Amino acid sequence: MTQVNCKNISIHVLYEHSNTTSPHGSSFIRLLLPLTHPTNQETFLVSQGTRFQAADVTIVERTWKSNITLSQAEKLVEKVRRNGTCLIYSIDDNLLDLKFHAIAQNELADEKLMVIRYLAREADGIIVSTHYLQQRLSILNSNIFVVPNALDERLLESSISGESEQQNYQHKTVIGYMGTRSHDDDLMMILQALRTTLRKYSGQIELQLIGSIADVSILKAFHNLSVKVVDVGGNDKYPDFMRWMSQNIKWDLAIAPLEDNLFTRCKSDIKFLDYSALGIPGIYSDVPPYQNTVRHLETGYLAENHSHAWIEAFEILLNDHTLRQKLAKQAQAYVLSTRTLKHCAQDWQDAILAIHTRS
Repeated sequence: MTQVNCKNISIHVLYEHSNTTSPHGSSFIRLLLPLTHPTNQETFLVSQGTRFQAADVTIVERTWKSNITLSQAEKLVEKVRRNGTCLIYSIDDNLLDLKFHAIAQNELADEKLMVIRYLAREADGIIVSTHYLQQRLSILNSNIFVVPNALDERLLESSISGESEQQNYQHKTVIGYMGTRSHDDDLMMILQALRTTLRKYSGQIELQLIGSIADVSILKAFHNLSVKVVDVGGNDKYPDFMRWMSQNIKWDLAIAPLEDNLFTRCKSDIKFLDYSALGIPGIYSDVPPYQNTVRHLETGYLAENHSHAWIEAFEILLNDHTLRQKLAKQAQAYVLSTRTLKHCAQDWQDAILAIHTRS
């Protein structure tokens, strides 16, 4: 994209929020941190909130409100148009196909689906995280820019400086998993492989889980096995959580299982970024979100989505400390040199300016 020389463009971010009105983690990753990064400070004057505020550019994220109605979305667009504001829609998940795979966990009502389609059509442009998502939404809007996820290096100072050396001083080798309630099916997919591995190496390895699990039966399936649910304390807010991870997590190996379907195909490689930035080698499902980034046996291990493949991956990596170190070092070097906001924040500026100048 050709950079446009613009200064002091005011941007108001209507971030996605629940009843607490606090921004979700995706809001920080996709909007709040990149837009306020030093790279963009001379170009953008950024405000944020849950209600419309006059600005040169209004960016609406995902479903905006937890109880959003089509009428509220229409009123928002009316205000934007009256104000002569450029409207940008930001979305990082294929929510249009989510209800077919995870409606029970996410309660994505039909009205929200209508809101998503409406905002996507009405927007002057859309910013997404992957090319798959760009293709999925292209029937709604032809002006879509792909800006891949990147981590804010300011939250990773311990890892970047080497203060948090990823070496586990416990007697057990630790396998880590970080997930949310919407990823239960992904964890269930490799449940047999995890149980088999934990039994075989009983007393030698431990599985640590960070995040929330919707189905408590998953934890029950690990009964009598070495599994620990890690308490993050009061560090739930994304910036605090990443700093906490950087300073406290000492995993020998991390996992990122992911089913392959219409919804997950549009996901990003964010778990690869998180694990790799912290110097943790990972096993990733051999599916599009990771195939486009992870180099097998160079920056990670790609495993097919069946138990035998994951058991084999565990066998190889748990018994090869040198390989784990190699994967961790090379993956971290890639992320810190390529996928941090220091290198990528400019992409947000280019996309927003391109949409703004055409609106």
